[in-house]
Amino acid sequence: MPSIYLDQNALINSGLRARSNPAFKAKFAGAIATERFTPTVSAWHWVEASRTRNIASAGQLADFIDSLNPGWLRERRDLEKTEVQEAFFRFCGVPFEPIPAIVRRVDLIAALNRRPADPTVDRTSRQFVEGWINQPESMQPLIQSYQANADALRNLRKAVCEGRVTNAIKLEGDRQLIESFLPDRTPAGILVSREVRNNFLTSARIEQFPSLSVEAAIAEHSWRTTEEPDWNSMVDKFHLISALPYVDIIVSDDDYFHAILPVVTPTGFVRATVIRFAEFCAEFVEK
Repeated sequence: MPSIYLDQNALINSGLRARSNPAFKAKFAGAIATERFTPTVSAWHWVEASRTRNIASAGQLADFIDSLNPGWLRERRDLEKTEVQEAFFRFCGVPFEPIPAIVRRVDLIAALNRRPADPTVDRTSRQFVEGWINQPESMQPLIQSYQANADALRNLRKAVCEGRVTNAIKLEGDRQLIESFLPDRTPAGILVSREVRNNFLTSARIEQFPSLSVEAAIAEHSWRTTEEPDWNSMVDKFHLISALPYVDIIVSDDDYFHAILPVVTPTGFVRATVIRFAEFCAEFVEK
């Protein structure tokens, strides 16, 4: 049973069609019930749904998301941290419990809040989306992060053009990023020595880790393009970095999703294929 990650427009189109066409709604629900596919989403769908003043339509979309009982793809930095830490534990030869990439909604919310997963932390998608719409200041950290990313991309493009991004500089940046994800202790609570961390870092490369490798390929591609960075392109990248290594199919009519596939496929970590909404409906809903 394939896991299918619907991008924002695919979710919107599915929800609109389900509300206006009872037959489509029944087929969509039946496809999920008979395990023809497992719908998968992420917190970025909440973020995108919150970028509107139309609370009614955002609430309808949020309700539709929860009606699918989807799997929730973990946030990209949490996935990258898990990839590095599990590789480190294997390097050390210590046992650990793998953390899945796709989890329950309550697990995702707990991770976002850095709290243990229990029913008290769970929220509906409508609560999240309406909360962000009614309190736009809560979106400021994301907006500031976007601005910082856009500024950094402009600076990197300039540095690349001027030949200032050497291989040595790139490797040191990669090392620092990998090191930032390393644990201080093993799962059993044993303190990790600086020597062991350094031994791991000596051989660790970005290309060993699925999400980090995909992110690096997308980033290097972005450095060499001339398109002005915008909010939509940033969110598209965040969707793709998490989804490409961990789902079977991505549904999107966004040309960028299709164009980036040959860029990231050489990483060896691309599990997903990308199909258009009409193909998804024909193959998984109407069939």
